[in-house]
Amino acid sequence: MDPVTADQPDVFPSTKWTVVRLAVAHQEPGAARAMDRLCRAYEGPILAYIRGCGIAPEDAEDLKQGFFELLLAKDSLAKSEGAGVKLRVFLLTKLKSYLIDRHRRGSAQKRGGGKVVRLSDLDEERARLAEPVDPVTPFIAYQRQWVEALAENAMAALRAEYETRGKAALFDALAPYITRSGDEKIAELSAKIGQPEGTLKSDISRLRVKCQKLIRQKVAATLDDPTPENIRTELAELMGYRG
Repeated sequence: MDPVTADQPDVFPSTKWTVVRLAVAHQEPGAARAMDRLCRAYEGPILAYIRGCGIAPEDAEDLKQGFFELLLAKDSLAKSEGAGVKLRVFLLTKLKSYLIDRHRRGSAQKRGGGKVVRLSDLDEERARLAEPVDPVTPFIAYQRQWVEALAENAMAALRAEYETRGKAALFDALAPYITRSGDEKIAELSAKIGQPEGTLKSDISRLRVKCQKLIRQKVAATLDDPTPENIRTELAELMGYRG
């Protein structure tokens, strides 16, 4: 598939995982850009996992970029066309393989041979070093950042809605109360921005409901089979790693 250049129109705007995955696999026009946009919406969890493996910030950024480039390769999605593939699990599985492969290549180059060895050919110590420094901490960091990404994406959508109505400043004032208690009391905020306290409470309540709905929609967009039960299961699993 030829890469989509910056000056080409965005002919494939959808970022739903199942649609993008199949479009990229079938080399549809614009699919590469849609895949890039979808993955970059969740680049935080990817970077968190890499950093959790003990990799320096500047090297982690390089690895993240290389990982994106790998995902945009023609055959990167060839084996993920089965039902039930979650974007979250797909990205983490690919990322683990990518990091292990980079470690192998780096080790081979340091030995001067330039030959990529199989994991089965390594002794016990080297095989251990081919895995993340701490397989638990990077995973939890990945999960936490995934939850944060879902919330940030939902909040960005809400802000865009307010911005189109010329009320971006109002949203910014209410935002701290949507996902947590704000630093100011509602009465103080009311006096500060000149809005009735009752109106602000209604706005916050309505925004919280919208935010929760958007988060569910964002979760659904990352599932291959977004049934209500699967959405609930995914949310429950993600919430279990927030603490």
